[in-house]
Amino acid sequence: MDIVANIVGILIILVMVMGVRAKNAPVRLSIPSPDQQAAERDLQEKLAAEQSLRRTVFETAATIKEVEEAKRARYAERSKLALMSSAAEKMIEQHRQQFGAEARADFDRRRRLAELQSQLAGLQDEYDLARRVKPEAVRVESYPTPLSRTVHGHELHLQFRGGRITVLPWDEIIETLKTEFRHSVNHMRTQTELTGKTPPIGGFRIRYTIERHDVSMRAYEQTGAGGSFIRLKQFSLLPVSNRLGEPLEVALAPGSELREVLAREPPGRTTVTAWVYPDSFDEYRRLKKELYQLGYAVAGRPLPKGELIGGSPNGSRSSAE
Repeated sequence: MDIVANIVGILIILVMVMGVRAKNAPVRLSIPSPDQQAAERDLQEKLAAEQSLRRTVFETAATIKEVEEAKRARYAERSKLALMSSAAEKMIEQHRQQFGAEARADFDRRRRLAELQSQLAGLQDEYDLARRVKPEAVRVESYPTPLSRTVHGHELHLQFRGGRITVLPWDEIIETLKTEFRHSVNHMRTQTELTGKTPPIGGFRIRYTIERHDVSMRAYEQTGAGGSFIRLKQFSLLPVSNRLGEPLEVALAPGSELREVLAREPPGRTTVTAWVYPDSFDEYRRLKKELYQLGYAVAGRPLPKGELIGGSPNGSRSSAE
């Protein structure tokens, strides 16, 4: 009994000591790092996406199953109707064969009449439906009658290229050509043709060719006038940049270069000549509508891609609408 009592006392003392140590022992907290938190969030997002995708797959599979069942049901119903229709046709034909020739003809007429009446009823339903539907209003835009006339008065020249609109300094170009023409007279005494290029004018260089013509002896005998004369053979405008001018939205806005130029050109005495490249036909049509509303006559000159704006004594005048 004493030994047992001692052992029990020792055990109680050990339990108390272990309890005290456990109570005073430091507690270690496991705090995840930011990378671990990000990884856990990424994992949770992927698990949520996987569950959502799984639900979508199950729902789609169920929908496919329903559609397949409905298709089989409709197919069976169609087959049944086709069988019934075939049986009815066969029965009708058997009864028809029992009639005489006159009764059979009357039967065919009645049958055809019933088919036509059914078609008429269908057409009547479509007609009633069409009457109930309100038709959409159609807007018709009116433009001047497209009868062109040759332009002889003042012209305002525009270039439509790359979706941008450039006002061509046509009057300055003509004056510059006249100046170059006068300066080239002395050079033309010793050569029959001269090609030159001017400095930029309004974003364009002028490349020109002047040629000399000698009066023939026959013409001298007929007219009494001899010697030589020079004339402009041709000229072309070389743009110094592909970004000249303004986009259409800017050109139509108040205060734009085009608006300022149009304000100085009266509509009744000015024709707008548009040199249009293939990439700017839409912009030309929109601006043409605006110019019509302002009262300007418009002459369109389409240009192939890569061809330069220019002129020559053998060229044609613009035709305005």
